[in-house]
Amino acid sequence: MNPQQQVHETLGLPLLGGLVCREIPLYAERYFLHTTDLSVPPVDFMALLTQFGGSRADEGAGGELRSTSMPRLSMLLPAGCATQWHYSGSIDFAVFYLPERTDGVFRQLRELCAGAQAPLPVSDGLVSAAARQLMDELSLGKGADQGFMARLAMVMLEQVYRALRVDVSRGIYPPHIHLARLHTVLVYIREHLGQELSISTLAGQAGVSPAHFRRLFQRAMGMPPHRYVMNVRLEHARDLLMQTDLPILHVALECGFSSQSHLTAAFKAAHASTPAEYRALAGR
Repeated sequence: MNPQQQVHETLGLPLLGGLVCREIPLYAERYFLHTTDLSVPPVDFMALLTQFGGSRADEGAGGELRSTSMPRLSMLLPAGCATQWHYSGSIDFAVFYLPERTDGVFRQLRELCAGAQAPLPVSDGLVSAAARQLMDELSLGKGADQGFMARLAMVMLEQVYRALRVDVSRGIYPPHIHLARLHTVLVYIREHLGQELSISTLAGQAGVSPAHFRRLFQRAMGMPPHRYVMNVRLEHARDLLMQTDLPILHVALECGFSSQSHLTAAFKAAHASTPAEYRALAGR
């Protein structure tokens, strides 16, 4: 039984799956799950899990909470690690199946996982952004740029190693402690994208001063609050462009952009294409 089949027995079939890099090879799948408890037996491969959106997910084993996953948080799952997940709501995440290789970054990741009995959290903006971009590119099917995905996949895996090496050397995971404190803010952002999301508003949700909030958010998320808000707005815009026929102006306003031209400028800067071009590529 291959790694994907082992996961399918527990999670069911994914919404999207395929090779994001043939040379490695690196296979990835995307799932949307709803409120549930899942027990995943030990699997004989390493995997990288990245949450794109949705609710908080608690992970543990034997009834003991070991870690919490939230949007923009990734986890490296060591081979042979049993996990149990509780999702309090809907969740959108990807699984990257790391191949059985003993060279380069794969050897380095296996060394970090040696002896680990629980997933290793990775709070890094580059890792989560690369994972999302890989899945977006994979969704283009035959139009996906294979060379781009291969390069991006290696950047993602190397950054996973760099981020974990720093945390392992410290012996604790301070960014993830901050993430738990910011959970209310992250949920608020996603539920109020169409409104103004100023630093003072978000700091009020966290119950801290704006200056302290900036530092807290940067340390936890690896980026300043305004950049995170922009990323979430663009993410939601991509989803609406791909999954609905809403006029682009309506997409812009629902995602918190002041006008269609504002969305177009931000979208083109991030994706080198306009919203209309992106929708056309997605076949809408």
